[in-house]
Amino acid sequence: MRRLALAFALLFLITNCKQTPTTNTNLLHLIPQKSAAILRIPDWDTFNETLKINEPSAVLNETGFYNTLLEYADLLKKFAPKDDAYLAFVALGDNDFDLALITKNHPKLLQTDSVFTKNITSYKYEETTVNTITSTKSPLYFLNNEDVFIASTSKLILENTILQNNTGRDPIDLSLEQMIKTSDNGSPNIYVRGSYFKRLFKTIIPDFKFLDSEIPFQWLALDIDLDTKTALSLSGVLTSEQNGKQTFDLLQDLNPAPSKLIPNAPAQCRGIIGFQYEEWETYKNNLAKKRNASVKDFSVPLEDYFASINELAVVYTNEQNLLLNYSPEITISEKALAPISTKSETFRALDIYKISDSTFIKSTFKELLNPPTVNYYCTLGNLIAFAQSQDLLKDYIANYQNEALLKKTPAYNTLAKKMSDASTLTYYGNTNLLATYLSGKVSKSEAKKLKAIDFDQFPAAMVQLVQADDFTYVNARVDKISAANTAAQVVQTASIQLDQDLLNAPQMLRNYRTKGQNILVQDIGNTLYHIDANGKIEWKKELDGPILGKIQQVDLYKNGRLQYAFTTPSHFYIIASDGTVVKPFDLKYSNITQPLAVFDYSGSRDYRFVITQGNTLTMLDREANKVKGFNYTEAPTPLLKAPQHIRLGSKDYILVQLTSGKLEILNRRGETRIPLKETFDFAESPIFEYGSAFLVREKNGSLVTISQSGKTSRKALGSGSEIQYDRLNSTEAVLLPEQLSINQKAIPIDLGLYTGLKVIKAKNSYYVAVTELQNNKSYLYTSKGTLLSNFPVYGASELDFGTLHNSKDLGLTVKGESDSVLIYQIN
Repeated sequence: MRRLALAFALLFLITNCKQTPTTNTNLLHLIPQKSAAILRIPDWDTFNETLKINEPSAVLNETGFYNTLLEYADLLKKFAPKDDAYLAFVALGDNDFDLALITKNHPKLLQTDSVFTKNITSYKYEETTVNTITSTKSPLYFLNNEDVFIASTSKLILENTILQNNTGRDPIDLSLEQMIKTSDNGSPNIYVRGSYFKRLFKTIIPDFKFLDSEIPFQWLALDIDLDTKTALSLSGVLTSEQNGKQTFDLLQDLNPAPSKLIPNAPAQCRGIIGFQYEEWETYKNNLAKKRNASVKDFSVPLEDYFASINELAVVYTNEQNLLLNYSPEITISEKALAPISTKSETFRALDIYKISDSTFIKSTFKELLNPPTVNYYCTLGNLIAFAQSQDLLKDYIANYQNEALLKKTPAYNTLAKKMSDASTLTYYGNTNLLATYLSGKVSKSEAKKLKAIDFDQFPAAMVQLVQADDFTYVNARVDKISAANTAAQVVQTASIQLDQDLLNAPQMLRNYRTKGQNILVQDIGNTLYHIDANGKIEWKKELDGPILGKIQQVDLYKNGRLQYAFTTPSHFYIIASDGTVVKPFDLKYSNITQPLAVFDYSGSRDYRFVITQGNTLTMLDREANKVKGFNYTEAPTPLLKAPQHIRLGSKDYILVQLTSGKLEILNRRGETRIPLKETFDFAESPIFEYGSAFLVREKNGSLVTISQSGKTSRKALGSGSEIQYDRLNSTEAVLLPEQLSINQKAIPIDLGLYTGLKVIKAKNSYYVAVTELQNNKSYLYTSKGTLLSNFPVYGASELDFGTLHNSKDLGLTVKGESDSVLIYQIN
C-alpha cells in the first residue's frame, strides 16, 4: 500500500512541471513484463492544470491522503519529464507493487542542487551506471542515457531492464502495444492487465473477497477526460482472449439494450449491477464454453424462465442483496416459475411466493453477477423481485409503491442522460454509501481517510459495458449534482415484524451514542421492543401492563447516558438503554391512571417524577424519595391528564387538568400560583405555551388564552370534535375537515380519518406530521406548509420523526401492518 502511495506521489509532483508534449512509442518496449497497470500522461502541463480545476479529482485533496503525497515531495520534485511518460505498477509478491517511471531523457529532466546530489550514490551493473537516491522512507533507483530515463522503487526492475537491453529481449505485450497505439493520444490513459486486476484491487481494498481467482479480461484501456470542470469521465475498451475462458467472454455476441431495472432500484441502495441480454441462447452457449461443457448438451434449471426474461440486476443494500428480473412476457415467466412456487402471503395487495429452489438464478449467473440465494419473490408489473427474506421483499414493495426509486433522483437522471442508451452490463453506485461500505474493508487509518471524503456534491458514479463489434466498450462517469437541484427522497429502510400486533404507535428516542434515534414500541402482549435505526431488534422486555402515554428520557447520573422512564397501571419503571432496570426504579403502585410526569425545573437534571392515581399525586426525586415540600398530593377530583410543567420567564408553573373542568396552576410547592374561577371543557390536548401566556383547547374548537394574571380570552377555530390542534413554540397546526392550516396557511386535504397531528422540531427546523388511517397515508410538511417530496408514504398510525442514524440525517417511524414497524430515511 505504501508503494502505491509513492506512485501517486510521483504522479502528483511531476505534474507541477511545465513541458510540451511529444510522442515516442519506443518507450513501450521498456515497460516491465509484470506491469499490472500503466498510466500514460502525454501532456504534463495540460494534465496538471485540468487536474487542479477538475472538481471530482479535487475532492481527494480534502482528505489525509494529500499528506501522504507530500511525504515524498522533497525527493520526487527533482524529476521533470518533458515527453510522454509511463508510470507502471509492477507486481511484487502477492500483496504489493513496485513502480517504474519511463520517459524520454532530456538535459533538464533531473534537477540538481548541492543538497540533492549529496544523497545520490551509484553502482555498476552490466557496465551500466545505476543511481540511488536515499531518503528516510524508501530508496529510489534510476538510470539515464542519451535516449531514455527510468526510475523505480525496485533495483531488480532496473537490472532486468539492463539485461533485456543487453540480450535483445523485448518484453512488450503485443496486445498492449496495439491498445496503446489506438488510444486517444491527446488525453491521459490508464491500462490494466486482467491477470493482475484482482491482486491490484485487493492491494487497495485488502478485505474484499472475490468469488474466484479467474482472470476477468485481458486488458482494460481507458482514456481519462478531465476537460469538464464538474465531471470525471472514462471511456475505452476491454479485451478478452475470446477463448471462452475469461469472465467477460460471457458477453460475446450479445446485443446491448436499454435497462428497465436500474431506474427501478431503491433510491437508497448502495449500488446495483444490471445485465441486459436479448438472446438467451447466445448467453447459454457462452456459459457452456466457460464451463468447458458441450454446447449441444449443456442445460441449466428452469431454462424456460430465463428465456422469458431479458434482464437481471443485483441490488446491494445494507445487509442482504435484492435480485430484480425484467420480463416482457410476465405471464410466461410466472408459468415457468409455477412448479417451484408456493403462495406465502399477500402484502399490500401483492402475492408473495416461496420458492423451493433458492439457487437456480445464482447457479446460472454466478460467474458474471454472483446473485444472492433467494427464497421469495413477487411480481410488480413486468418486474419480478426476489429476496432471501420476506422483510427485504416487503421493503422493496413499499419503496416501489412509494416511488422511492433511482429514476426519481437527480443523481441518477443526470448520469443516465450522459451515458449510452443501451448497454450490456451497467453499474450504478451511491458514492457515500460505497465509501462507508469500503471503509470496513481497509485499515483503520485508510478508513479514516476514506470517511473524510465529502461526496455530497458527487453522490453517484455510473459504469457501462457495451458489447459490440467483437469489443466491449467501457464508459464511466462521475458528475457534480448541485444541492439546489436535489429533492428530498424518502426511502423505506426497514420493516420490523413483532411477535404480536402493535399496542401503540412506535416512538423515536435519542440514542446518546450515535446522536441519532432508537425506536421503542409495545405489542398487545405488553412486550417492549428496543429497535436500532437500521431496524435490528436489540432487546425485548415483558412488562406487567400497557405503557401509559409516551416514554420519556432522563439522565439520572448526569453523564449523558440516557434512560427510559414511564409508568404502567401498576409500575413506575426507569430502564437503561440495554434493557436493564435502573434500581430502585421498579416501583409498584396500585391503579396508576395517567402517564408519568417528569419535571426538570432548571435543566439541572434534578428530576421530579409525578405519579398520578386518580386524584392522588406522589412526587419523587431522582433517588426515588418522596419530595416532602410538594403539598398538592390530593386533588378535589381525578386528574384528566398527567400534570405539566411550563416555565415562563423565570417562573415555574405546574398545570393540572381535572375531570371537573377545573385547571389548577401551581408553583413548585404545589400551591396555587394563578387562581382561576372559570372551568373548561378540555379537548384531547395538553396545555400549550403561548408567548408569555398559556393556551387551552376546548372540545368545541375554542382556544382559550390565559395570562399570568389569570385573565382569559377565547378564539374560535371552528366547530366539531374533528378539529385537531398542536403547536410548538411559534409553529401552529390546525386540522379541520378538508383543510390543514400551518401557521395560518390553508392547505386543502382529502376527506378522511386523520390522526396524530403534531408539530415536531428536528435539526433546528419545524415540521408538521399527520396520518390518514382509511388509506394508510402519512404526511410530513415543512413549517411553511410545503409537503415533503415523495410524501405521503404508507403508514397506519401517528408517525414520529427526527434525526435517524446520527445528528445529520432525518427519518421517521410509523406502524405498517398490524404487527410491523416501518422505518423511513429522508435523503
